[in-house]
Amino acid sequence: MESTLNLDFVQDDALTGFRLQRLEVLNWGTFNEDVWSFHLNGKNALLTGDIGSGKSTLVDAVTTLLVPAHRIAYNKAAGAAAKERDLRSYVLGYYKSEQSEVGTAKAVALRKHGSYSVILGEFYNEGYEQTVTLA
Repeated sequence: MESTLNLDFVQDDALTGFRLQRLEVLNWGTFNEDVWSFHLNGKNALLTGDIGSGKSTLVDAVTTLLVPAHRIAYNKAAGAAAKERDLRSYVLGYYKSEQSEVGTAKAVALRKHGSYSVILGEFYNEGYEQTVTLA
């Protein structure tokens, strides 16, 4: 008995659902001062890099766009402990801790209070020919 296995879940080649076309960040985490653009064009992507290179920071940027603020658990992609990062730490660009003379740790930031961050995600649904931009 001959069996054929069809691994295609979709009969045509159209990409289903809303898929990330472009992600842009400004002053988000250590992505500082410039607009950093990532063009995925709705394709699957593999995010790789050294420890501390910003992989989880980018995942958290997309999470910020898609998940209600009270439900976000930042740095989950890196398996970090709860509350290691929060919205404030991303906006101010915390990147290290320094020990004070009395032995307490203080976060060091790239930006000052009053700074702002911008996250922009453009999603496209090929089936409906619709674009949704979240910022």
